[in-house]
Amino acid sequence: MILGVVLLSLINLTSCGNSGYDLSSPESTINTLIKASSEKDKNGLSLCFSKQSAGEFKSIVDKTLSEKDLNDLKEMFANATIKSSKIDGSNATISIKLPQRDEEILMIKENENWVILDF
Repeated sequence: MILGVVLLSLINLTSCGNSGYDLSSPESTINTLIKASSEKDKNGLSLCFSKQSAGEFKSIVDKTLSEKDLNDLKEMFANATIKSSKIDGSNATISIKLPQRDEEILMIKENENWVILDF
């Protein structure tokens, strides 16, 4: 019984990425991004992005977003939904529907976590 609990705990920790954020699949990372945006959670947002991501995302990766940036992200990802996903090895493309437009998000797998490169 104890071994089962330990194994379940290890599986949960592995699948949740960092600090309870789920980055185990491209879709779960996008859902984490949507949730972190709605909560204006700098740490959660930062974990969703690769350190190799485009320069425009540096303030997200570095957790130096202004209140305006956080509000803009909250608005951008409000009611966002995943339309489709395509995984090719350690790369993925996720199509999402945002309130103002549709977006293609490019992702890579780093250290067992799926993270955003660009959109």
